[in-house]
Amino acid sequence: REEKQLEAAVDSLLSRVAHLKSALHNFIYKLENDFERLEWPSVLDNFALVSGQLNTINKLLRNEKTPSFRNQVIIPLELSPDRDDELAKLTEQRVPVFSHEIVPDHLRTKPDPEVEEQEKQLSAEAARIGPEVGGRRRRRRRRRVE
Repeated sequence: REEKQLEAAVDSLLSRVAHLKSALHNFIYKLENDFERLEWPSVLDNFALVSGQLNTINKLLRNEKTPSFRNQVIIPLELSPDRDDELAKLTEQRVPVFSHEIVPDHLRTKPDPEVEEQEKQLSAEAARIGPEVGGRRRRRRRRRVE
C-alpha cells in the first residue's frame, strides 16, 4: 500500500514538473525570440503561471497524504563509465553516463564545500554590517543602476 502511494506521488510530481518545465520553456522562448513584441502584461502572466505551478508543487509535497521523500534512500545499483542511451534520453541528454565520477554530484544532499564556505562568509558579513548599513548599500547600488 505504501509503495503504491509513493508511486502515485512520484507520478503526480513528475506530471507537475513537466507542466512547469513546459511553461518555463515557452517563456524563455518568448524572451529570446519575441522580446521585441513582448509586452509587460504578458511577462507578468508568465511569471504568475510559473509561480502558480511552483506553489502547486509545494502544496503537493507538503500534503499530508503525500509520503515523505526524505525517508527514501536512493542507491545506484549499476554504475558504468560507458554512455547509456536510455539514461541520456530520460534526462534529455543532460546525464549521458552514470559513473563513479558523477554519482556524488547527483546524489549529494549538501552544497559543495566551496559553496557552503562562501555562504558562511556572506552570512557572517551580513551579520557584521547590520541591516542599516546593508540598506544604505542597497540604495546606493540602486542609484548607480538607475
